[in-house]
Amino acid sequence: MLTDWAWFERSQWSDRDAIRRHRDDKLRTLVDHAYGSVPYYRALFDGAAVDPASIRTPEDLPKIPVSTKKDFQAAGLEATTSSTFRLEALASETTSGSTGRPFTLVFDRRWKSLQRGLFLRALTTAGYRPGRRIMMLTGPGDKRLPSWSGWRHVSFDTPPRAVLEEMERFRPHIVYGWVTPLRALANQIAKSPAGAHTPRAVVTTAEGLDHATRQTLRSAFRAEVFDVYGLTELGVVAWECAAHDGYHLAEDASIVEFLPLVPGGTESRLVMTNLEMRAMPLIRYDPGDLGVAGSPEPCTCGRKFARLSRVDGRAVDCLRLEDGRTVSPYEITLALEGVAGLDRYQVVQNRLDELNVRFESSRPADPTIAVAAVRAIRSVVGERVKVEARREVSLDPLAGRKFRVVDCRLAVDVAP
Repeated sequence: MLTDWAWFERSQWSDRDAIRRHRDDKLRTLVDHAYGSVPYYRALFDGAAVDPASIRTPEDLPKIPVSTKKDFQAAGLEATTSSTFRLEALASETTSGSTGRPFTLVFDRRWKSLQRGLFLRALTTAGYRPGRRIMMLTGPGDKRLPSWSGWRHVSFDTPPRAVLEEMERFRPHIVYGWVTPLRALANQIAKSPAGAHTPRAVVTTAEGLDHATRQTLRSAFRAEVFDVYGLTELGVVAWECAAHDGYHLAEDASIVEFLPLVPGGTESRLVMTNLEMRAMPLIRYDPGDLGVAGSPEPCTCGRKFARLSRVDGRAVDCLRLEDGRTVSPYEITLALEGVAGLDRYQVVQNRLDELNVRFESSRPADPTIAVAAVRAIRSVVGERVKVEARREVSLDPLAGRKFRVVDCRLAVDVAP
């Protein structure tokens, strides 16, 4: 793991030619391996009349059909796992199932080490160094941390008061966690007359980080906030540096394609190819996330990787309207960000002709907030959609659930 971490640390400063050579060599090796040892990919390539030898660079990837969680689930573990590994010798993990169907993957030891190296690189960017203490406010999978690591796990469902007490005892250099429990901790700090320990940095993950929540965390912790975009399937895909001008894509471990939602549009489906996974390769894998490519100009931090401007949510949460239109989560958040007094909000769709805006506000007696929120949503979806807005005491999701700013609850087969 430490060797991999050191390699990733060096790789991010490589010049673009070196990055491309490494990426293309890895891609060719991956495609040969997948075609030769994974039944799913042999059938996929043959069915699309794709010669593996024709896949030389990322520009060739569109020849290969896109795969989804549903495709892998339908094929089954044996068909999607490389025959060069024994299934019982592999580690398995299950995604959160935010699309309604959890997805089980298998990983070999080599990838698990690389995955940790990618994670440590993102933490290092936020100021982590060996020996510094990290408090991890995440799910149950991180509980068994070695005592020598200087890392401490606190479950996401621990009451905020108890989390604050633990932070005061442990005094971490870095606080890392899901956005929702970190926000709850920030609110607890704001109510504490004694204040709280100030970490060097706060690192967020797992949920979308909106501007208002970033400001809340920065103010409460009195620390810089870094966001990390990662997936159970692929580890860290992109992460923020101190310039906070988009997210650096981990081009030394994966290829991210941006497939526009509409011709000529900026918002895209994020389709990914992991260059290192061998037990269960993921080639042109669509996890269901939406995002926007970052600026082609070099980042001021000096890293040479391409950037992701933002992650906009999940394709499954695009709103669907009776007139046949589809509205992306980003269009909704862009409209609501200009509404003063919205400390946090969520837009829920249960019917084609109805939207509900739930929001938190520190101005409970101000009736103009709900009116402005409804007006902002109607500017996007039109006047024919019924829009209601109501203030809530808290929008925190149920324990174990991730917060979704836009939550489309229509059945998949519901159509206008």
